[in-house]
Amino acid sequence: MQRNLRKRLLELLFLREFHECDEIEEQNQLYFDVVLPNEGIKNDNKEEVLEKYNKISDVLSEIDQRLSSEIQKWSFNRTGLVERNILRLCTYEIFYEQLPEAIAINEAVELAKEYGGAQSAGFINGVLAKIVKGKS
Repeated sequence: MQRNLRKRLLELLFLREFHECDEIEEQNQLYFDVVLPNEGIKNDNKEEVLEKYNKISDVLSEIDQRLSSEIQKWSFNRTGLVERNILRLCTYEIFYEQLPEAIAINEAVELAKEYGGAQSAGFINGVLAKIVKGKS
């Protein structure tokens, strides 16, 4: 998956945090029709992004369960919204798309550097290393 697609997915997952379930479809539509054009971003891959977003949404509770079990001494729900959604996206890619772990983790760390705080990349890398170790 291209990095731009990952960015769009991360932004949609992040947006999801602020809306009720019945508002999500409308908010996603506004994202593609208003937000991206206002930022000068083409949404050529809208269908692909939405398809992947829906696939992630379908297994989100499983992903969250897996992440919750790996984050020790910290509640997954207390994790920052950016970090939480980067972890969700990467976990999906590793477990449901079988993307090579090193590639998925590297992409997640790059997203954390761009969207997260100063310590986000290290946190993301550490949690994902535990997830991958537990996968074996």
